[in-house]
Amino acid sequence: MRFDLESLRMFAAVAEQGSIAAASQATHIVASAVSRRISELERDIGMPLFERHSRGARPTPAGQTLYRHARRIFEQCEQAEGELDEYSQGVRGHVRLSVNFTAMVHYLPPALHRFLSSNRAIKIDLIEKTSDVVLRMVENGTVDFGICAVTEPAARLTCVPYRVDRLFVVVPAGHRYASRASLRFEEVLDEDFVGMQDGASIYTLSQRGAALHGRRLKLRIQVTCFEAVRNMVAVGMGVGLLPEIGIPADMPGIVRIALDEPWAQRWLHIVYRDLEALPAAARLLIEQLGPANPEG
Repeated sequence: MRFDLESLRMFAAVAEQGSIAAASQATHIVASAVSRRISELERDIGMPLFERHSRGARPTPAGQTLYRHARRIFEQCEQAEGELDEYSQGVRGHVRLSVNFTAMVHYLPPALHRFLSSNRAIKIDLIEKTSDVVLRMVENGTVDFGICAVTEPAARLTCVPYRVDRLFVVVPAGHRYASRASLRFEEVLDEDFVGMQDGASIYTLSQRGAALHGRRLKLRIQVTCFEAVRNMVAVGMGVGLLPEIGIPADMPGIVRIALDEPWAQRWLHIVYRDLEALPAAARLLIEQLGPANPEG
């Protein structure tokens, strides 16, 4: 069995347009040529790829499978074309990376500085998103890999531990819990919360933590960054939940209290689909980021 890209493109056009006539118009190729290519594909594969009907053509189960693979091939071809074009411009490598806020602000700046200092001909596209969006971008191939908190198993992705941080409750100075060394999460569920935006891993963890006690968070306000959480807590808007690395030691107006829960240890992971299929520059960056030992 062999495929050529032009036949796959015509096949994909029929699958997307719903008929050979519409695919002919979309690709500017005469309908007879499109039909012939489809017939040749079906002959080589040994089974029909479309169910023909009065209004056009609908992919068979085999056709749906081939279409998924064809789209992946086209994406890889476009990626290869883009990377090769950069070589012609003098850029010898291109990494597309999506990360959550914690990785973006607290862990990556020195790591990327070291990497780019040693690899000056590599270009990095860095996109900051919430952890759930990072996972989706990696799954659909929008980026080469990501760094985020994985709050539930990602079946189609490899997740390698990268860094760990501990979650703390932050309360206003003078709060009734301000003198406590640690707290169980259920102890603060009657408090108003300053929460992170939907999709942020801390938001997901805190919602699940409340659900374990049959409760819901009393969200007074949701914000998009750690600094906003700290500032809102400091003026008495409520209490919050933040990673240790996001709480400056000299922050006035707030007190941090260790969260005594099994889920208070929050791991960030490097996530990717297929390491061997990644561009060499992306594999090199993953290697130099230094994945951590979860037992260490």
